[in-house]
Amino acid sequence: AGARRPGSARHKAGAVRKRRIAFAVAAVVLAGALGAGGYYAASGDGEAPPQDSKQSSPLP
Repeated sequence: AGARRPGSARHKAGAVRKRRIAFAVAAVVLAGALGAGGYYAASGDGEAPPQDSKQSSPLP
């Protein structure tokens, strides 16, 4: 028998499953970030965000 190569052939399916899960999680995070960014960009309509009068200093 030849020398065993690194990485077990028996657990190849497990490695593929982990990789698919990682890609799925990354896709969900990316889609959520794009969706949230699009939502905030569309909901703003170019207006300045409302200022909290208690926290902002009065203008001179």
